[in-house]
Amino acid sequence: MRKILEHYCLSEHSNGLLLLSMPTGFGKTYNVLNFIYEHYQEFSAQGRKILFITNLKKNLPISELRNRFEKDGKINEFEKNVLFIDSNADSIVKNLVSVDSEIPDSFKTSKYSRLKSYIETLNQKNQLPAVKDIFASEIKRELEPAFRKFVTEVLYKEFKTKSARLSEIKNNRDFQWIGKLYPAVFTDERTVLFLSMDKFFVKNTTLIEQSYYFHEHLIRIL
Repeated sequence: MRKILEHYCLSEHSNGLLLLSMPTGFGKTYNVLNFIYEHYQEFSAQGRKILFITNLKKNLPISELRNRFEKDGKINEFEKNVLFIDSNADSIVKNLVSVDSEIPDSFKTSKYSRLKSYIETLNQKNQLPAVKDIFASEIKRELEPAFRKFVTEVLYKEFKTKSARLSEIKNNRDFQWIGKLYPAVFTDERTVLFLSMDKFFVKNTTLIEQSYYFHEHLIRIL
């Protein structure tokens, strides 16, 4: 299997696309993660991407890969090269409360306050499932998109180019929280991308450029 991966993904005569249809227990995940770990630096140097896609994001083995890097004392390499691209709503639900203290007051509008309140309610352990469903739907449908639109408008107004917007998010404390809320801003900088099939077929929203479909982006790369 290692030879198959190397043939289809490393050969200059291949486009890097490979469909592995093998039974459970054959070692697909183990071998693919080994391939990623052994070759991510080569792909990074070439400006190429490795996309690991599954039907369900809970099946993405990003933790297994992280453990591999961590075991070898390369956790900084993992953070530098690997990215899990979640949905915008799920990403902000997971991260907003912990990042709240870093967000400048100028971004904390009434819509932001409502978004934060909904997330806090959603994260309550004893909350009724029906209530959680209502709040999650409202966050996904209205609150998160509205907040993201506001943040994007500020970025575009203050910084005129994609590279300038990314630089501010990386280096300016007033904007670093955006990368924590929306890790997808670092899509172009990461070599190994983990995402679900659903995410692959919807637009990737990085906030620093126009949203795009991954398959369109891949065509440009290839």
